[in-house]
Order: sequence, then C-alpha cells, then structure tokens
Amino acid sequence: MDQLRAFVAIVEHGSIRAGARSLGIAQSGLTQQLRRLEHSLGTTLFVRASSGVVLTDHGHTLLARARIILGECHRAEQEFSHLKGELSGSISVGASSEACARLVPAALQQLRWAYPKVQVHLASGPSAALLSGIREGRLDFAVTLVSQASDMSDLSSTKMGDSRPAILCRRGHPLADATSIQALAQAQWINTRPLGPSGTPSNRLGDWFAAHGMAKPNVAVTVDSLLDTLKLVAETDYLFLGPGFVVEDGTFTRELKALALREPIPHADISLVQRTAVPLAPAARVFAAMLLSLNHGRDARRDGAAPNP
Repeated sequence: MDQLRAFVAIVEHGSIRAGARSLGIAQSGLTQQLRRLEHSLGTTLFVRASSGVVLTDHGHTLLARARIILGECHRAEQEFSHLKGELSGSISVGASSEACARLVPAALQQLRWAYPKVQVHLASGPSAALLSGIREGRLDFAVTLVSQASDMSDLSSTKMGDSRPAILCRRGHPLADATSIQALAQAQWINTRPLGPSGTPSNRLGDWFAAHGMAKPNVAVTVDSLLDTLKLVAETDYLFLGPGFVVEDGTFTRELKALALREPIPHADISLVQRTAVPLAPAARVFAAMLLSLNHGRDARRDGAAPNP
C-alpha cells in the first residue's frame, strides 16, 4: 500500500520531489518505494523528462488500478470508523454544473450540520469525465447528466430530475431574437468538449442539429470550466448549449439571455450514479441519501403534495 501511495503521489504532483513533500517523507525514501514497486512488477513506471517524470504505458495501466485499490482501502477504513459509532473521513463527489447549482447546496449544508467531521470534495466537469472518475475510483458517486446512449454497463443510476438546457448568448447578439434552430446554422459554438458519440450528453448539440437535417454545428472552442465559458459567451458572439439556470437565478441575467426557440433540445436526465458492484462507504452513502431525500421533497412540494416525513 505504501508503494502504491508513493506511485500515485508522484503522478498527481508531477515529480518525485513534490510527491515526497505531499506525503511528508524524504525524497530518497519515496525513490526507494518506487524502485521496490518497479522491481516487484518487473517494469519501468516512469521515464524522466525536462518537465519532471512521465508515465510509461505500464505506468498508465497501473495508475487506474492503484487509484481503485487506494480508494477502496480508504472506504474500508471509513466503514470500520462508522462501526465504532463515528461518521467521519472524506468523500469525493462529482457534480455537473446544473446539478451543483440546483441540487447539491441544500444537501451539502445538511451534511455539514449533521456530520461536521465529514469533508467533501466536489469535482465538476462533463458527464463523460465524471463517469470515468467513478470507474477509476476517484469519485464515490456523481450527480450528472445521463442519456440513453451513456455507457452504464457497470454503473447504476437513480434519476433526480430533468435537465433544463438552453441556448445562451450575450445580450445584443445578432441572433438574440432567433426563434428557430435553422437561424443558427452558421453560428459558432462553445462546447465543454469535442462533440461525442450520438446520443451522449456531450453530443446534445450535434444530435439536435442532426434531428433537424442540418450539418454539424461549428464548435470553435471547447472549455472545461463553466464560469470561463459563460464569460466568453458574454464577451463574444459564440453560442453555448448550457444549463438554463444561469439566466434564471439572476447571476448572469444582465449579460446573457436564453434564445426562445421552437425546437426542443434533446433530453437528458440528472441522475445520481455509482458503481453497481461496490457499495458506497458510510459518509458517501449518507450524503447520497440526503441528496435523494431533499430532491424527493422538492418534487413533492412542486407537485402540490405533502413530502414524506
């Protein structure tokens, strides 16, 4: 386990020196751990480069396994702390920008009030990246977009709500008064990543165009950060298929507007996703239950019914 921790620390911090500093051990000690690991596996995991160290192909193969092993070790420690009557430790949760804004804050506040010793790390990003994080053991679970074509073969999901996407542009944009997708044929777009396979959340824009017999949209820029994307949209003539909440809650209402288009954007669910074969550790299990409970209560109030006690 120490050798795997040493290996992952080097990867995550980019060099042996920085990895040793993060673990609070001498650089020579970390080097010895790495050498013993490479000797036991009979391979080289890193090669030195001017920028630090670079993983070999064998190193990449080990990294995915090492993260899962260390993650499960951490979860096992949490299980036994919980059996002794204490809910503590840290959890890593993925959340798409829409889920993070609409669904996570209330549950996070409830968790911190009820279990102050639990630390939460929120990771944001496109759905495909968050699902990969679950599979690699970097995330306990994620609240993110799931569509019919999402690869869920080893994952389970619980729907929490419908995504509310919108086509966003700056106020004063030449297409700000467009009412049909046909008017957007020559527009330039920002997307979270290059268009993906048909039917996946990252390809909603491409699927939307294809469904109306149009050529692929011109994705000029891809940006991971939602905040950076919205700033670019507010200052340029790029369009963005993004979460409609950004112009509903007043945060960007002065800079951005949502186009009032006739054609509906392809559907995707906001779902809580976890690995099928691996139960959540206690703290993650409690947080997931809070998310689902609060979401159920909100839906019941919206529908005019009394929420379950």
